[in-house]
Parts: sequence; structure tokens; C-alpha cells
Amino acid sequence: MESHHLRLTASEIGGLWTNYVSDSMFVCVYKYFLAHVEDHEIKTVLEHALDLAQQHIEVVTKIFKEEEHALPEGFTEKDVDIKAPKLFIDEFLLFYTKQMTKGALVTYSTLLPHTFRNDIREHFMSCISSTMELFNDVTKIMLSKGL
Repeated sequence: MESHHLRLTASEIGGLWTNYVSDSMFVCVYKYFLAHVEDHEIKTVLEHALDLAQQHIEVVTKIFKEEEHALPEGFTEKDVDIKAPKLFIDEFLLFYTKQMTKGALVTYSTLLPHTFRNDIREHFMSCISSTMELFNDVTKIMLSKGL
């Protein structure tokens, strides 16, 4: 069977664009959180969240570059002052991450049925899987802390 290159559909472009912008914001947020968190357990889960966001951005960037599609501007280090005073207690960072994972799971599972290319489907399935893992980690830590 002969294979040919499928162009991104509008729904795939929109989903990837959403993924890029959201995760660029999470990178800023988690860099700020990590500059101020004191609890080692919480810091570990925040590092995991930051790593996932950075991985997602790398995948989307690669796809858009291969397709010669414009990259969203997204959020950058210009949008956050990591040296600003600490605003939140460490436990809030867990609650924030729990809410972020809930929203991400809804978004990814909404985007997935509107994808056609195998690489895009695999990306969003991977996002769902890694976000479920993060959700589970956050929940375990919250429970261990009586939250």
C-alpha cells in the first residue's frame, strides 16, 4: 500500500496550537513555583509537571516545523518574574496542579477524536497518559499530607 503525506487538518492545527500555548504558560508558572517551593515532595511533582510541559512544547514545535507552519508565540520568560516574592504556600501549588491536570485531561480527550494523522493521535494519547500519571502523583501526595 502506497503511503502519502497527510497535511494537518484545521482541527489538528487548532489542537496543537492550544497545546503549545497552554504548555508555554505552564512552563512559566512552574518555573515560578519551583523558584519558591520548599517542600521536597511537592517540588518533585512540580518538576515532573514542568518536564511534561516542556516535552509537549518540543513535540508540537517539531511537528509545526516539519509542516512549515507558523509557531504560536505562546508565553515566554518575559511573562513571569521568577524573582517576585513568594505568593502561595506550597500546598496551594498541589491544588493548582491538580486543577491543571483536570483541565488538561478534558482538553486532550476533547481534541483526540478530532485528529486524523497517526502522529497527532499518538501525541495526544501520550499527553493523556502522562497527565493521568501526574494527576495520580499529585493526588497521592495530597492524601499523604492530609489535603
